[in-house]
This record gives sequence, C-alpha cells and structure tokens, in this order.
Amino acid sequence: MDKLLRLLNPQQREVVTTSSRYTQIIAGPGTGKTTTLAAKILYTQIELGILTENILGISFSRSAKSHLLNKMEEFTSIIGYGGKPTILTFHSLAFRIIKYGIHYNESRFRQGFGTIHTENFIDLDPSLTRGLCSKYTDRNLVNKSMSQAYNLIRQGTLEPRPINNWSDISQDAHYPVNTYTHGRILISGRDLATFWRRINKIEKIKNTTDFQGLINEATRILSLKQRTYNDISMSFRHIFVDEYQDTSLAQEELLLRLIDKSQTVTVVGDKNQTIYTFNGSNSKNMDRFSDYCKRNAPASSEVIHLTHNYRSTNKIIQVANDFIEDETILPANNRNGMKPLVVETHSIQLAAEFIAKKIIELVEDSSVSLSDICILYRKNSEHSPQADAVFEQFDKYSIRYNTQKQNKEKTESLIEQVLNVRDIYEDEPLEEVIEKIKVKNASEELIKFIIEVMNQGGVDTDDLTEHIVEIEEDTPEDTETDAISIKSVHDAKGLEYPIVFILYLGDREFPHSSRPDIEEEKRLLYVGLTRAQNQLYVLGKKGIEFEGFLDKCIDSDTTHVHFHSSSAEEKNEGFNKDDKDIIDQTTKQQEEEEKKRQEELRKLMDFF
Repeated sequence: MDKLLRLLNPQQREVVTTSSRYTQIIAGPGTGKTTTLAAKILYTQIELGILTENILGISFSRSAKSHLLNKMEEFTSIIGYGGKPTILTFHSLAFRIIKYGIHYNESRFRQGFGTIHTENFIDLDPSLTRGLCSKYTDRNLVNKSMSQAYNLIRQGTLEPRPINNWSDISQDAHYPVNTYTHGRILISGRDLATFWRRINKIEKIKNTTDFQGLINEATRILSLKQRTYNDISMSFRHIFVDEYQDTSLAQEELLLRLIDKSQTVTVVGDKNQTIYTFNGSNSKNMDRFSDYCKRNAPASSEVIHLTHNYRSTNKIIQVANDFIEDETILPANNRNGMKPLVVETHSIQLAAEFIAKKIIELVEDSSVSLSDICILYRKNSEHSPQADAVFEQFDKYSIRYNTQKQNKEKTESLIEQVLNVRDIYEDEPLEEVIEKIKVKNASEELIKFIIEVMNQGGVDTDDLTEHIVEIEEDTPEDTETDAISIKSVHDAKGLEYPIVFILYLGDREFPHSSRPDIEEEKRLLYVGLTRAQNQLYVLGKKGIEFEGFLDKCIDSDTTHVHFHSSSAEEKNEGFNKDDKDIIDQTTKQQEEEEKKRQEELRKLMDFF
C-alpha cells in the first residue's frame, strides 16, 4: 500500500489515511478525486481489513462508476492485491433495496417489477391528465409539465423537503414549472395530488415505477427499520459517495436512512460543480452533510480540500477561478501554455464558422488529432441551435465529428437482450452464461455489460436486473475514435480534452432562457472552462440584459479578438487599421445604445 500512497500528494494521502467516521472531500475539477477515492477504498480493504462485501460505493452515473472501477483495477495491478466492492448508482441501489423489500413483504411492488420514464405513464393511460390543468389547451404541454412537477416535488425541489405521498400535498398550493416555449406553467396542488393518485393505481396494476419512484420506495422501505434495513445496513459498513453535489434531497434522504450510528461514510463533491438542479440536485447538500456530521459525530468528522489541479495550464485555471470568483483550484504543475482566446462575434453561425476554420488550422499541426478537440455547447434546440450550427459548418468543410444523440433503439435493444438472458438462463451462474451466449454469437455490448455486473460482484442472472436501470439512465459514449467530440456542457462533466471550444455566451444563450438561474449558469460555465487541458476558446457576445459571461472572460488574463463578418475580416484582408478601429467603435456604440434601450425597457416594465 505504501507504493500507492507515494503516488499521492499530501492532501490526497490525508483523505486516504484519515480515521474519521465521516469524511467530506471538497474536490475541485482536475484534482484527482477518482484517484483519491479509489485509493481510499483499497486502503479500507488492505490496511483496515474490511471485507469487500462490507463496502458500498455510490456513483452518480454508470460512466462515473466505470471510471472508478478502472482506476481501482489500475491500482490493484500496481500493488498486486485488492478487490472490487459493490459500486452502484443511486437508482440501482434503490432497485436492490426494493428487491429485498419484496422478498420480506415490505414493498408495495411484486416480484419482477419494472421501471419506465415518468412521461411514459401517459402512454400507459392517455386519460391520466383528463380534467387537470383545464385552463391550458395544449395537452402535450400539460402532460410534460405535470410529469415534471411530479418529479420535482418528490425530489424535494418544489417544497423544502421531498414529498413522499400525494396526501401530503397542500390542495391550495400552486407550483411553478418552467418551460422554454410557454414560460412558467402553474400547477395547483389539487391537480398534482390527483395526478399522483392516478399514477399510484397504474403502478399497482402494471407493477412498475419511474426512476424517482425507485428512490422514494427504497427510502420508505428503509424507514420501516425492519428486515430489509437490517440486511442492507449491516452488509455495508463503509460507504463512499462520489459526485455528492449532484444528489437530490430525496437521494440524500435515502443515504441518511441507510446510515446507522456505527457506519463510516465518505462523500466527495464540489458545490461549484452543482449543475443538475433542473433534475433535483441541490447546491446546499455539501453544507448539509457537514452539519449532519457535526451533529452525529463532532469528534470524528473531517473536511479535506483537494485543490491541486493536474489537468489544466496555469492560464486556464486562472480564467476559471476569476470567473467563479473563488480560488478553488491551484496549478499542480507549472504549465503556462497559451492564453485562452475569447472570440467576440454577433451570431452562433459566425462562431461555428470561426471554430471550423480554427480546427482546420490546428490539425495542420501533426501533433493535434481530431479526437483531441471537444466543442461544448449550452443548448441545442429549435430556439437555440448551437450544435446544429457547428454540424452545418463541419459538414461544409468535411470535418469528422461525434455527437451524443441518444440512440433509443440501441438502448432498448440492450435492455431487451439482458432481460432475455435473465429469462432463458434463470438463476444460472454468470460465468457459465457468458460462455453459452458467446457460442450463440451474442452482441459485444451484451457480453461487456454482463462482465461489468460480474466485476460488481454479480453471481447469477438475477443480479443483472438491478443494473438495467443504469443502462436507461446512462449517457451514450462517442462512437468514432478519430473525430471531434460535440457535447453539451452537462454531458462533458467528468471528462477532459486537450483543446476545448465553448459556445455560445450571450443573453438567453448562455446564461440560458429568459429567466436564467445565474448562479447555476455560472457553475455550468465553470465546469465547461475546466474541461480544457491545454487550449481554451470561448465564443459569444457581450451581455446586455443579464450578467455578461463573455465580459468576465475578457476581463481575465485572456486574448480578446473580434470575428464579426467574413473570413476576409478574420485575416485582415481588405481592412486596414483605421477600418478596423471604425468597425470596433461602431460595434461599441451600438452595444451602448442597445444597453440604454434595454434599461429604459426594464424601467418601463418595473413601472407596470
């Protein structure tokens, strides 16, 4: 183990070796949190003598879980020993708890229960929203908004705490749900309670629930403090939670229901990277965990900060810290690199054109490959077609690229294959099943999935079921190796690339929507900035209506250029210095006039 500890910096070693019962790791981007967590799990096994079956890792996604397992495998090959404990996502953990609950007759579900997406309840019963939200004539809008409100109230977003039963909803309450096309939709407590009550009937008849339903039902079962609780809590004495900042109040409640007075718990997170509040994540959960630890074990709680960033150059780190207004990360290596380039341009189309031409220039250097480059966008929709503009330019210049469009058919096919294996080889050992399906030319993705489950401690085909949840909630991976990645900032979380382009900063673009949550949008751009290792390009226009994200990047130690019209302007062909001064002065004057106009408009709106 000493060999492994020598690979860590002092902060990381402190995390790994601390004897505190409750440890909170504040890990900034690029500070080696996966490395540290993997090392701590192995230390718990090897130095503390804890069996792998008594260790539980909880990860936010299947891909994050895979990264952790890969790192553990790398470390075990270095030191020559160590095992892989159970590592689950919150949803697959909930699935396992419900399976126990069914076995002990403590769950409202029956053997063989399934999961669906919330919106699919409407498919099971098209009359689900009949008579509800009657003032809205667009029933598709009502269906989506009711499903969203139903999720949010159970996650703990619409109320100070998660609501676990429709009867706890105030009939007189009104809940706002934000939509991009229709603004804010108001849903009455009475309608939401009716919707929930109807879904309960569907769940009972169809023996199925949605992802949030898994969390709520698992929490309810644990709260009974009966046989399921005893089995689960006694099995897992050491619990490690990755990406804790992404958990919802409901997931937090599930974790706290699982903890008793003697378990050891480690959580890793960074509140500056909380970017999933639209999906229930709560930016204050890191602080609440600290409060919980101080209340329950004040003498055995510790908060440790990981601040040494190994990913990015000094210049990129400086821009990220300046933007978030908090020196959360420090350079671990003295790599200055080139200054980030901030490109001011007045349209998404021009931004995409700049990116395409810059990439052609970059790949002429033999040291840069297409797979080194990632384009990050805030939103791609009919009203904000940021990625579409990039696709168009890349197609025009025949630049190869990957996108992260969810292949629904492929996902459903894998789920079908897994269920088929479970049914055909009921209760058979997975090692034997692998050999049998190889003879039948099973797909590589199916074999890979079963091996993943075996690496997680899966023994027989019944163990496949709880991991199906992870297939449904996972983000697809890139398909081509020698191609540029094009992702939303949300999808790029946890990843890194030598060269990163971010678009498109500006009012209603990034920060996004007509009523943006500025703090959330700040955190999102911070995540985007810190994906870059060597070169960073930020594109957009200055803010007028909202806080100017581009302005903040310009004010940092960056290189600022304009790209306003044609390639001729970019190359300074046909424009002398006086011409460019006039263009810049005109642009500045137009921006000031627009700012005054917006201010007058805002005062007028405030008056009314």
